[in-house]
Amino acid sequence: MTAMTDTLPHEWVKIHARANPEAPAVVFADISISYAELDLRADACALPLVDEGIEAGDLVPFEATPDLETVIALVAIPRIGAVPVPYGPHLIETSDTLRESVYAVVPTSGSSGRPRGVILTPGNVNAAIEASERRLGNDSGDRWLLTLPLFHVGGLSVVWRSLAAGGSIELHAGFDAVRAAESLRNGSVSMVSLVPTMLHRILDIDPGSYAGIKGVLLGGAPASRDLVERGLGAGLPVLQTYGMTETCSQVTTVEPGTARRSLGTAGRPLDGFSVTIDGGEIVIDGPAVSPGYIGESPRIGPYRTGDLGHMDREGRLIVTGRKDELILTGGENVHPSAIEGAIEAIPAVSHAVVVGIDDEEWGKIVVAIVETEPDEIPDIKMAVADNLARHEIPKRWIAVEQLPLLPTGKPDRQAAQALATREIR
Repeated sequence: MTAMTDTLPHEWVKIHARANPEAPAVVFADISISYAELDLRADACALPLVDEGIEAGDLVPFEATPDLETVIALVAIPRIGAVPVPYGPHLIETSDTLRESVYAVVPTSGSSGRPRGVILTPGNVNAAIEASERRLGNDSGDRWLLTLPLFHVGGLSVVWRSLAAGGSIELHAGFDAVRAAESLRNGSVSMVSLVPTMLHRILDIDPGSYAGIKGVLLGGAPASRDLVERGLGAGLPVLQTYGMTETCSQVTTVEPGTARRSLGTAGRPLDGFSVTIDGGEIVIDGPAVSPGYIGESPRIGPYRTGDLGHMDREGRLIVTGRKDELILTGGENVHPSAIEGAIEAIPAVSHAVVVGIDDEEWGKIVVAIVETEPDEIPDIKMAVADNLARHEIPKRWIAVEQLPLLPTGKPDRQAAQALATREIR
């Protein structure tokens, strides 16, 4: 273990700068900066903030573009006791100052509406870093490929984990499947965090085989067994994970070396997390769980995720979908993620999103939006009929060249819902 309970990522930068000043901290484009240089540039970034009158506890919103300056800001702002508020397409509403101890305010992914600002305390961040490091075993020798947005907890967590461990980050200016595949192929990185859509596209560009990768952390959305098996077959040690902004990223993760026997699960809870199921809903507690949202009343009791799932006999979490995405059609419950997995297992399909559209006869009808050629739809319908219950088989099918995506790389379900509504009506 490298992380310590009372030492935060921005403090680790200074520690590593003294102990191993020439060690690479961040590689971006053709630029590589050491821990010593990152330390100096963070100090230089912090001084103007002080001159502007920013004090301890003040919120500092800034556009978190995928570049070196954002990483520097994430180190600099906490050095003066202020709170970074990285944002992407939407600026979340903030007050000027928070009274409680806060390390960062991070927007939710926005997949179910306008993002809310999640409060993450120093204790949340440290607990998350330590639990992740125990599970993954990353250390100062690892370089983490970072293609996730830096206004999303998945991207921020890569920065925090790497800086705490004294490792390095290979930062890409957004996700490009060709470039990501090249980095995984040429041995320049040993760890990577991806959402399923990204892994799909990497394997479509270069099916492998890959070597020298220590871990592929796969989360942000349900991944089909077929996708995980493709990754494993390509030599990528895919470790499915489950987490969210409100838990400072990971909650459960497949243990390294157990990926094949953990197929279909998101692994066991990380140290310090309590994961229970209440009425089918996943409920989480532990020191990494956020106290709440900015501008809202503090959370009381464990965090109710709104996700549905259950634990298998080995204590591994199986996520089945979202409560608010459950489709009731003809009196039957349909979980979109189960249908999406069945569709995406078909070779002709890249990706799929399943939504429910209001219908007078059925209440809602199941609609599949599939990233494929239109003339492939009849064969896809026949193929899934053997693997789905009759009420689960979509009544309408829409072929698209590319699914609408959020900046995080996850499917934009609101846009997909709007697209299905337009097409059907």
